[in-house]
Amino acid sequence: MKIKLFRSATLGIITKDYKLLTDPWLTDGEYYGSWSHFPSYNLEKHLDEINSYNGIYISHIHPDHASEQTLKKINKSIPIYIHKYHAPFLKLKLENLGFRVIEIENGKTLKLNNDLDITIYSADNCNPQLCYKFLGCGNFFVKDGSQQIDSLAVIKDKDHTILNTNDCPFELSQEVLKIIKKKFYKIDVLLTGYGGAGPYPQCIDNFNEKEKKAEANKKKISFLNKTIEFLKIVKPKYYLPFAGTYTLSGKLSTLQEFRGVPSVDEAYQFIDDKIKKEKTINFIKPIKINPDNVFDIKKDKSEFPYIRLNKEDQKNYILKNLSK
Repeated sequence: MKIKLFRSATLGIITKDYKLLTDPWLTDGEYYGSWSHFPSYNLEKHLDEINSYNGIYISHIHPDHASEQTLKKINKSIPIYIHKYHAPFLKLKLENLGFRVIEIENGKTLKLNNDLDITIYSADNCNPQLCYKFLGCGNFFVKDGSQQIDSLAVIKDKDHTILNTNDCPFELSQEVLKIIKKKFYKIDVLLTGYGGAGPYPQCIDNFNEKEKKAEANKKKISFLNKTIEFLKIVKPKYYLPFAGTYTLSGKLSTLQEFRGVPSVDEAYQFIDDKIKKEKTINFIKPIKINPDNVFDIKKDKSEFPYIRLNKEDQKNYILKNLSK
């Protein structure tokens, strides 16, 4: 089993006879033009590669996971696998784009081919009490499907198991994580978020720059500590921080440094430091790959050496390309 990192939560999970694409977002300008990629991705140039995938897993409806502009370009004969939610917003969106959508019931395993299985869980394990506790809403009379939007997936072949938690909030998903760990026991790779998007603190006008930076740092640490909690329950062999990796574009791109979202290098440093101090997880290793690189789980090796993000290059790219 191999993992190819495209951008943000978009990955290729590649086995001998099957290729599964996750959460396709490969175009710039989602969220009304405000989210883009760095480095940029030329979807037109690589469309044949994207269309060579046998199936697509989409975790939830947010446009950095189910990008309409990206999906419009992808071959509609590729089936899409999603969790069976109580409200079919995601299913309808994808069907309106022309795709065949296969809904998978909570915790049920579907064989994608002889080599690969997928099991999808909702973050709240379809428990309206958890949803109510976390989000403040929930219909206790509804029993068929999750009432919130996040899902996580276990992708497994005969040798390796990957757990994709994408944007699932830890507080909402910790119970289902325990169920997954008990059922699958050995998780080779945890694909985990490491930051949280949102308007705070960069859009709070009564903060000065110093206050924004201080609040942004608190937010970073809060989300990174949640990543550690995921690792403590799952105890994988490897972790890969991914998803929620975005660069602001448009007239508010100057707010990039105040978002409270760590760079992936900051995430690696923080997580690795914590792992060394925690005896229960000090065996976990990072997968360090750049966009467009591939990691071979069996060989414990990536195609190319990892190169740290050049923040000056990113700033210049935002200024010259994305700010307009």
